[in-house]
Amino acid sequence: MPIPPPALPTHEIYGDGDVTVFLLHGAYGDGRYFGTTRDYFTKMGHRVVIWNCPGYAGSPKPDDTSIQAHAEAAAALVEAVGGRKNVLLGHSMGGLIAPLAANLLGTQVHGLILSASTAGLQSRSAEEQKRFIAERVDPITAGKSIGEYAPDLLRSMMGPNASGPLVDRVVEVVCEMPTDVFVSSMNAIIECDNRDALRQVTVPTLLVAGECDTACPPAGMAAMAELVPDSEYTEIPGAGHYPFVEAPEEYHGRILDFLSRRVANV
Repeated sequence: MPIPPPALPTHEIYGDGDVTVFLLHGAYGDGRYFGTTRDYFTKMGHRVVIWNCPGYAGSPKPDDTSIQAHAEAAAALVEAVGGRKNVLLGHSMGGLIAPLAANLLGTQVHGLILSASTAGLQSRSAEEQKRFIAERVDPITAGKSIGEYAPDLLRSMMGPNASGPLVDRVVEVVCEMPTDVFVSSMNAIIECDNRDALRQVTVPTLLVAGECDTACPPAGMAAMAELVPDSEYTEIPGAGHYPFVEAPEEYHGRILDFLSRRVANV
């Protein structure tokens, strides 16, 4: 009896247009915090697919939770529901998944956007790795849940003026996630080194950093841009790790400009 193919990651599709933008969320939270981004892109005539990484938003946690396995799941989703032109927008952990998925898909992907992301924890200094892990994993080891410690950490990752309902929504979504899913994602991020994958990217790529991001600092993203052959780097003033809710007009405007210049009109 044939073995059925693995189920696609849970996802939602919005809008219509020649360009389909796949939104890949970070280790904290899930696709629900992309509501404003979805609305911006669909209003401008793009089709949007919001995925939930396997194990997120109530979906079953797979046996393999590595970044590579998530990239294979993302590639399968693009193959199944992609449009004429496909762009992967990976935020934070999603920015680790997106280049690997783009490389797997080849000519099926036409653009890449890496938002507040990194080349992988292995690309950082030992001191930076230690601080990153301590801030995120040590509270869990001490017995705290995501909901107990994440709000203060999330606020510290944002710019000094981050406030309002969009910011509150990110915190709300993050606080609802299972702690064990986050731990699996942290282990995957700790093991990831994407520098070779970034060098192999063949599509136009935009890297978007927040000026005040302490989780994925701008200097690291600027260094990432040097690895990607056809890349552009841009920085959102005053924003931290979640520029799509901290400075939505500026963030989405720069991405829409990139899509118009490098994907939609090519």
